[in-house]
Amino acid sequence: MTTPRPGPTIALSAAHRRSVFGVALALVASGAGWLVCHFLLGGADPDFPEMPHPLEPFWLKVHGAVAMTSLLVVGTLLPWHAWRAWQFRRNRGTGGSVIALLLVLVLSAWALYYVGSEALRPVISVVHWVVGLLGIPLLWVHVAQGRRSRSRG
Repeated sequence: MTTPRPGPTIALSAAHRRSVFGVALALVASGAGWLVCHFLLGGADPDFPEMPHPLEPFWLKVHGAVAMTSLLVVGTLLPWHAWRAWQFRRNRGTGGSVIALLLVLVLSAWALYYVGSEALRPVISVVHWVVGLLGIPLLWVHVAQGRRSRSRG
Protein backbone atom coordinates (compact mmCIF):
# COMPACT_ATOMS: atom_id res chain seq x y z
CA MET A 1 0.00 0.00 0.00
CA THR A 2 1.33 3.43 -0.93
CA THR A 3 1.15 6.50 1.23
CA PRO A 4 -0.53 9.55 -0.29
CA ARG A 5 1.71 12.42 -1.31
CA PRO A 6 1.67 15.44 0.95
CA GLY A 7 -0.25 18.49 -0.19
CA PRO A 8 -3.21 18.77 -2.53
CA THR A 9 -3.36 15.67 -4.72
CA ILE A 10 -5.37 16.45 -7.81
CA ALA A 11 -3.52 14.35 -10.38
CA LEU A 12 -5.40 11.38 -11.80
CA SER A 13 -4.21 7.85 -11.28
CA ALA A 14 -2.82 6.09 -14.36
CA ALA A 15 -5.97 3.99 -14.73
CA HIS A 16 -8.22 7.02 -14.38
CA ARG A 17 -6.13 8.97 -16.90
CA ARG A 18 -6.35 6.06 -19.37
CA SER A 19 -10.13 5.93 -19.03
CA VAL A 20 -10.44 9.69 -19.64
CA PHE A 21 -8.13 9.64 -22.66
CA GLY A 22 -9.63 6.41 -23.98
CA VAL A 23 -13.16 7.80 -23.90
CA ALA A 24 -11.98 11.10 -25.40
CA LEU A 25 -10.20 9.26 -28.21
CA ALA A 26 -13.26 7.07 -28.89
CA LEU A 27 -15.48 10.17 -29.01
CA VAL A 28 -13.15 11.92 -31.43
CA ALA A 29 -12.78 8.82 -33.62
CA SER A 30 -16.51 8.09 -33.78
CA GLY A 31 -17.37 11.75 -34.35
CA ALA A 32 -14.72 11.97 -37.07
CA GLY A 33 -16.10 8.80 -38.65
CA TRP A 34 -19.50 10.45 -38.91
CA LEU A 35 -18.01 13.73 -40.22
CA VAL A 36 -16.06 11.90 -42.93
CA CYS A 37 -19.09 9.88 -44.02
CA HIS A 38 -21.43 12.88 -43.90
CA PHE A 39 -19.29 15.55 -45.53
CA LEU A 40 -16.63 13.75 -47.56
CA LEU A 41 -18.13 10.47 -48.71
CA GLY A 42 -21.69 11.65 -49.19
CA GLY A 43 -24.30 9.32 -50.59
CA ALA A 44 -22.87 6.00 -51.69
CA ASP A 45 -25.61 5.47 -54.27
CA PRO A 46 -25.06 7.62 -57.39
CA ASP A 47 -28.78 7.36 -58.21
CA PHE A 48 -29.67 8.90 -54.81
CA PRO A 49 -26.84 11.32 -53.89
CA GLU A 50 -28.98 13.07 -51.25
CA MET A 51 -29.18 9.88 -49.19
CA PRO A 52 -26.73 9.63 -46.28
CA HIS A 53 -23.72 7.38 -46.48
CA PRO A 54 -24.61 3.89 -45.20
CA LEU A 55 -22.05 4.11 -42.38
CA GLU A 56 -23.45 7.34 -40.90
CA PRO A 57 -25.94 5.53 -38.62
CA PHE A 58 -23.19 3.17 -37.42
CA TRP A 59 -20.92 6.06 -36.42
CA LEU A 60 -23.81 7.86 -34.70
CA LYS A 61 -24.65 4.74 -32.68
CA VAL A 62 -21.02 4.27 -31.64
CA HIS A 63 -20.69 7.95 -30.81
CA GLY A 64 -23.87 7.89 -28.72
CA ALA A 65 -22.76 4.80 -26.79
CA VAL A 66 -19.34 6.30 -26.08
CA ALA A 67 -20.97 9.61 -25.12
CA MET A 68 -23.03 7.83 -22.46
CA THR A 69 -19.85 6.22 -21.17
CA SER A 70 -18.16 9.62 -21.16
CA LEU A 71 -20.86 10.94 -18.82
CA LEU A 72 -19.85 8.26 -16.33
CA VAL A 73 -16.16 9.08 -16.71
CA VAL A 74 -16.75 12.83 -16.35
CA GLY A 75 -18.89 12.09 -13.30
CA THR A 76 -15.90 10.41 -11.67
CA LEU A 77 -13.79 13.52 -12.28
CA LEU A 78 -16.12 16.09 -10.77
CA PRO A 79 -16.11 15.24 -7.03
CA TRP A 80 -12.41 14.66 -6.63
CA HIS A 81 -10.35 16.12 -9.48
CA ALA A 82 -12.39 19.16 -10.52
CA TRP A 83 -13.75 20.09 -7.09
CA ARG A 84 -10.40 19.82 -5.33
CA ALA A 85 -8.58 21.70 -8.08
CA TRP A 86 -11.14 24.49 -7.80
CA GLN A 87 -10.71 24.62 -4.01
CA PHE A 88 -6.92 24.80 -4.35
CA ARG A 89 -7.20 27.41 -7.15
CA ARG A 90 -5.33 25.18 -9.59
CA ASN A 91 -5.82 25.27 -13.36
CA ARG A 92 -9.17 27.07 -13.05
CA GLY A 93 -9.13 28.70 -16.49
CA THR A 94 -8.73 25.61 -18.60
CA GLY A 95 -10.59 23.40 -16.13
CA GLY A 96 -13.60 25.70 -16.15
CA SER A 97 -13.37 25.88 -19.93
CA VAL A 98 -13.38 22.08 -20.19
CA ILE A 99 -16.47 21.90 -17.99
CA ALA A 100 -18.22 24.64 -20.02
CA LEU A 101 -17.32 22.86 -23.27
CA LEU A 102 -18.70 19.59 -21.89
CA LEU A 103 -21.95 21.32 -20.92
CA VAL A 104 -22.34 22.71 -24.45
CA LEU A 105 -21.69 19.24 -25.88
CA VAL A 106 -24.24 17.59 -23.58
CA LEU A 107 -26.89 20.23 -24.30
CA SER A 108 -26.30 20.20 -28.05
CA ALA A 109 -26.35 16.38 -28.10
CA TRP A 110 -29.65 16.46 -26.22
CA ALA A 111 -30.99 19.03 -28.69
CA LEU A 112 -29.88 16.93 -31.67
CA TYR A 113 -31.80 14.00 -30.26
CA TYR A 114 -34.92 15.74 -28.97
CA VAL A 115 -35.43 19.03 -30.83
CA GLY A 116 -37.66 18.27 -33.78
CA SER A 117 -36.99 21.38 -35.83
CA GLU A 118 -35.48 20.51 -39.19
CA ALA A 119 -34.39 24.14 -39.54
CA LEU A 120 -32.44 24.11 -36.26
CA ARG A 121 -30.92 20.65 -36.57
CA PRO A 122 -28.11 21.60 -39.01
CA VAL A 123 -27.14 24.58 -36.84
CA ILE A 124 -27.11 22.50 -33.66
CA SER A 125 -25.09 19.83 -35.46
CA VAL A 126 -22.41 22.31 -36.54
CA VAL A 127 -22.24 23.78 -33.03
CA HIS A 128 -21.86 20.26 -31.60
CA TRP A 129 -19.06 19.07 -33.84
CA VAL A 130 -17.17 22.39 -33.88
CA VAL A 131 -17.23 22.53 -30.07
CA GLY A 132 -16.25 18.85 -29.96
CA LEU A 133 -13.26 19.48 -32.20
CA LEU A 134 -12.26 22.48 -30.07
CA GLY A 135 -12.20 20.12 -27.09
CA ILE A 136 -9.15 18.31 -28.48
CA PRO A 137 -6.67 21.19 -28.10
CA LEU A 138 -8.42 22.42 -24.96
CA LEU A 139 -7.97 19.07 -23.21
CA TRP A 140 -4.32 18.98 -24.33
CA VAL A 141 -3.71 22.50 -22.96
CA HIS A 142 -5.51 21.64 -19.70
CA VAL A 143 -3.35 18.55 -19.16
CA ALA A 144 -0.13 20.37 -20.09
CA GLN A 145 -0.95 23.28 -17.78
CA GLY A 146 -1.80 20.89 -14.96
CA ARG A 147 1.49 19.06 -15.35
CA ARG A 148 3.40 22.35 -15.33
CA SER A 149 1.62 23.58 -12.21
CA ARG A 150 2.20 20.22 -10.48
CA SER A 151 5.93 20.33 -11.24
CA ARG A 152 6.12 23.86 -9.75
CA GLY A 153 4.62 22.58 -6.53
